[in-house]
Amino acid sequence: MNMQKICIIGDGLAGLTATIILSNENIKIDLYADNSNINKSQNDDRTTAVSESNYQFIKKELNLNKLNFFWPCKKINLFFEDKNRIINFLNFKEKNKNLMYVFQNKELKKKLNKIILKKKKIKIIKKKNKKKKNKNITLKINFLIP
Repeated sequence: MNMQKICIIGDGLAGLTATIILSNENIKIDLYADNSNINKSQNDDRTTAVSESNYQFIKKELNLNKLNFFWPCKKINLFFEDKNRIINFLNFKEKNKNLMYVFQNKELKKKLNKIILKKKKIKIIKKKNKKKKNKNITLKINFLIP
């Protein structure tokens, strides 16, 4: 059977995760990445929360045993600010299970990039991401398929 080849555009969490999972199959991958991100410390200071099932998927499918940068949460309080008041409008609390896991994006991206750099089926294509200030941006990508 011929090995299939696909292209993944973007080296965010979704792109990196898809790249690793698909590379475990009989698929070659071209990963189009921002030239400034691969092999460098990520500057993404955001945090993300995932469900218990997504956390288990990440552990299993990405073969990550040590996820000490994921913080389990058993309690969630949601607030919104209205004029000069802060209103708590939703509360969840569990004693026996985690409701979600919170993590720093840059820590997971570091782990994912290390995995990707070790895999032979993945070709990283670094492209400079040019940001335009025009609100009506059209992106045209041409691929030649043999």
